[in-house]
Amino acid sequence: MRRSSRDPNPVVIAPNPTPVSNHTAQIASPQITAHSSGKTRVILVRHGRSSFNEQGRYQGSSNESVLTEKGRQTAQQTAQFLKEMAIDAIYASPLNRVKQTVYEMINATGDIWTNKSIQLVDDLREIEMYHWEGRPFQQVREQYPDDYQCWKERPHEFKMAPSDESQVFPVLDLYQRAQTFWQKILPQHLGQTLLIVSHGGTNHALLNTALGITAEHHHTIQQSNCGVSILEFEPQHPLAQLQAINLTQHLGETLPKVKEGKQGLRLILVPTPTGEAEVTAIAQALQSVAIDFSLNITGEPSSAMMQQILHTHPSTVQFQTRREDFAQAWQRSIAHQRQRLSLEMMTGLVITNSTNLIWLITQALQHRVDPMTNNNLLDRIHLQPGTFSVLHYPSAVHPPILQALNFGLRVGVESKK
Repeated sequence: MRRSSRDPNPVVIAPNPTPVSNHTAQIASPQITAHSSGKTRVILVRHGRSSFNEQGRYQGSSNESVLTEKGRQTAQQTAQFLKEMAIDAIYASPLNRVKQTVYEMINATGDIWTNKSIQLVDDLREIEMYHWEGRPFQQVREQYPDDYQCWKERPHEFKMAPSDESQVFPVLDLYQRAQTFWQKILPQHLGQTLLIVSHGGTNHALLNTALGITAEHHHTIQQSNCGVSILEFEPQHPLAQLQAINLTQHLGETLPKVKEGKQGLRLILVPTPTGEAEVTAIAQALQSVAIDFSLNITGEPSSAMMQQILHTHPSTVQFQTRREDFAQAWQRSIAHQRQRLSLEMMTGLVITNSTNLIWLITQALQHRVDPMTNNNLLDRIHLQPGTFSVLHYPSAVHPPILQALNFGLRVGVESKK
């Protein structure tokens, strides 16, 4: 039997009159926001930094981890970042670190969100890690080397054998919960905007199942503490449009912090700017970033723009290519050179058209078009002007990670199209 996530001293989410429920069968009447497009927008937020994050311990569905002071502060910053969004309903994990995050967010927005329905949903709890929970990362790596390798490299095959039950597959179970959540919730909120506050692993599963990406690629999308991701679902369509991944600029970050060690190759992907204002915005955003090399296609408008962006980076080594299929060539080169990735972080800036960048991102996510379902992620990723995305290739054995998509995107009522 699965261990209960309830705590004898539960954290109160918010003072009355905010309705709180541990099930989804009844939803208090949320504010209805009419969207001309009829799309359902979903905003995903990971909880703030917790005590186990600070200590380098596996959390899983353990309810012992609580927010740190920094976690509270970043939750408040995230609420300020999102407060212009017309939120219709809030869904959250029942674990304390998430409930504390929601509490801080509600308080930070004053009266804006206090009348919203807040539903605590068991399907949103973090992945079950059983006997790993509470243990330091290093101890798990040393004590369970084979299991750890499977967890990192083949998450869909990762299995555990808890003492009180038969063999289980934690990642596959998590993805089933995520799929169940979407099937229950989306029909109830057509054309509305939902805020989901949950966990890193759970958000991975929610994003991937919404995009048609399997559990095999569980570790290919980054979710930072209080990072913001955005999906949009069209009516009667089971798969989502991806609008943003892991926005953390509201936390004062120039780039999302690297989670898989400060090594390997990091690419900053910039869609060709359409005007001087975009070039200036990108140049200012990347001014403090150490850029080791740059790459663009000869003859594209991006060539001149690259020079403007790199004006404050005199030591950057600049490369140009004449190949229009540079994204495909780059991916093949990375596949062959993975064993030689540096132990130190190397950062590259790539400026080209959105089509090239989207192709590169979908390959990094290990996405393949399914001819039976026509699940083509290429058609469902949207790169916004004046933003950039970040791919990290950490090592030979770890898959590439999409650290951010449309970083720098401004969120608010106007972002809904």
